[in-house]
Amino acid sequence: MAYVDALNSRSVARLIDVGGVEDETWSRREAERILADRGGRGWRIEGVRVDLDMGPDTGSARLEAEDKAGHPLRDTFTVLREDGAWHLAFFTQQPAESGKESTSTDRPGT
Repeated sequence: MAYVDALNSRSVARLIDVGGVEDETWSRREAERILADRGGRGWRIEGVRVDLDMGPDTGSARLEAEDKAGHPLRDTFTVLREDGAWHLAFFTQQPAESGKESTSTDRPGT
């Protein structure tokens, strides 16, 4: 899996490519944070399950892996097909498109 390869190689460029996002300041920053947390640990894939449960071009993937020290990595991602290529949606800080408001994650006031 290209995501695990990018983590193991600690490659910002490969992580951005796998995530299917533009190589911009925000994506480099987020890729660096992801790699600081999970990169270079020698992940070995234990299993991957992909379900196209949201349509023919959108689904979910569950990844189970273990690093060289035996620590588990379990994560679920949205998978998207764009122009025939599948991408994991793991970048969460992508700015809103120009002219669109981003969704707030703040709790409503009481």
